[in-house]
Amino acid sequence: MFRRPVPLARLVALGLAALVAGCAHPIPKHVPATTGPSAQLVMRGSVQPGETFGVYLFQQPQSCTGLEQVGIGTASVDPATTTIVANRLSTAEVFLTKPDRTICRVRWSFEAVAGRKYLVTASSTPGGCAARILDATDPHKIVAEPSSRRRDVGGNLCVPMAQTTTVADATSRARANSESDLPISAAPAAPAVPGRARGVTEDDLSGLLGK
Repeated sequence: MFRRPVPLARLVALGLAALVAGCAHPIPKHVPATTGPSAQLVMRGSVQPGETFGVYLFQQPQSCTGLEQVGIGTASVDPATTTIVANRLSTAEVFLTKPDRTICRVRWSFEAVAGRKYLVTASSTPGGCAARILDATDPHKIVAEPSSRRRDVGGNLCVPMAQTTTVADATSRARANSESDLPISAAPAAPAVPGRARGVTEDDLSGLLGK
């Protein structure tokens, strides 16, 4: 069954915001784009009961500064869809908290195109969490957003853009390396057909269908 976005208790939102900021001051909320080129941002979580995830954007996407809260979700509640400014770089953070108070955070930068729909996925794993940025403009063909770049690597939460690689470039290089290892007589394998991200179910995506 599709989980309708429902506002969470203020204490939950402020508590998660405080963990992200490392202080008691609440993080300002993201203001949906209403003028100029914009894109939709959908958020879906696959987390365990007792876990909470937050999706955030940075006012300064290059330096990962100026945090804004976009939405808070739980195992039974997904954040409401919003709009973001398009045709420029955006950096999103997924921040997940577990019942034992351990935390996990993942950051991606991407360039939203006006009129398209993007899906941020957050999922819990035994050792932490996982997050993806997907292009969900066509709900029947959801693919990894080609412009997305992972910004958190090791202990660095904001790797310089010059040191990152887009998903599109990484996929192209992996395919080229794979083909170069084939015997001369062997034909290259057909490119993989993009599919839905693992951990995202039909129910999670039902809100995208028909829109």
